Amino acid sequence: RFILACYSSVLEEIFFKGRPCACYQNSYDAAGGRLAVNFCNEAVLAAAVHHCFSGELPADFSTTSPSEQVARNLAQLDHLAYVFKFSALGEVTYRALRKLINGREVLACAIFDELSYREGAGAVDSIKRYALDSMREMPMDTLLAGGVQWMKEESVEAIMQDQDMDVDEFYMFKILNAWAYSNPEERVPVARRLSEHIELKFIEQDLLETQVRTSTYFTDKKITEAVNLIKNSLADRDPSEMERVLVEGAGTELVNGIYCRVEEDVGIGEEEYLFVKEADDGYSDMGLYLWGTTWHIAMCADYSNCFYSCQDDPCKSSTELVPATGWGALYNGEGPPPYCTYLPITRMGRSSGSLEKSMMAPNLEEMMDPTIAEKRRSGYFDKRTDDVIEKRTFTLEQMMHLPEDRKEIRDSP
Repeated sequence: RFILACYSSVLEEIFFKGRPCACYQNSYDAAGGRLAVNFCNEAVLAAAVHHCFSGELPADFSTTSPSEQVARNLAQLDHLAYVFKFSALGEVTYRALRKLINGREVLACAIFDELSYREGAGAVDSIKRYALDSMREMPMDTLLAGGVQWMKEESVEAIMQDQDMDVDEFYMFKILNAWAYSNPEERVPVARRLSEHIELKFIEQDLLETQVRTSTYFTDKKITEAVNLIKNSLADRDPSEMERVLVEGAGTELVNGIYCRVEEDVGIGEEEYLFVKEADDGYSDMGLYLWGTTWHIAMCADYSNCFYSCQDDPCKSSTELVPATGWGALYNGEGPPPYCTYLPITRMGRSSGSLEKSMMAPNLEEMMDPTIAEKRRSGYFDKRTDDVIEKRTFTLEQMMHLPEDRKEIRDSP
């Protein structure tokens, strides 16, 4: 008690000055000199005493062997330091927890869950905020890499309600589904309640009809209403909510214009992406599509007779779906070749409301490893599968040569 009181002003008040704070009046036995601490285990208390004597954490709290249990014990120790004002211990645990998250991101889930359970989902201290921000920025490397399965119901509900998570509504469904099916008997009924935080109208229709419907979290009525709402909104949606390509400068005047992304099967039915040119009375017969690894501009009624074509660049940014240059004339196409400007969709959903969110730095992982771009467009990253993202790290040399991020001034006076 004496050693602990030397490092904690709170324990000094309780043990030696007879002035326990209100929250510990019912936990302190003055006659026996015992204080009941119900938010940490015996090993954590022993680690606090060990630190008071040595200034270091015990070996079983080392970050060299990161695991869920080590993360939870350190989180409890950090909370102990916060409650009883062990300032030196708090600095050590904070650095250790950050090191754990930076070395193995998935442990952010265990740390957030442990502190949410101890403090409540609403309270956020410094390391809990760091864990939450890590999950927000890297949901694929944390929540969908197995971390969500460690969480309790209260923590999962906090995640489901978080509007800053860098996922769309379908991936939020995937997070809930991963949590529920790690223990279906107990968690599926809870998942049905938590599913109310998912906006079905922002999920693609084919995914609603397959994975979402078979999960049993939603009633058939809710899914049908969402599908009908999507169908009705597609007909009269604003152009800023549509994925488009501006084609201009082509020698064959017929191909110039604005092309809109269509989801329906038009023509051969196996193209990976299909854009159809707008006309005054709707869509025209001119299409722009990706077949295999080549983009084509041709009549929808006769895809074999192309006007222009261009090889798809596997190393391109995810924000540059359609190649701007590199087009060549074929068959009936006349020079010069066109210049294409891809106009991505304004997606609705989580973390899509602020201007700052839309000013994104270059995709560094794709620049350092071009194969990532290929995998992102392949089935490996297909959101219709249960695969999770692979681990990616940077060397010191790569980090020293990252491109400079220049903020673009978009608003003119």
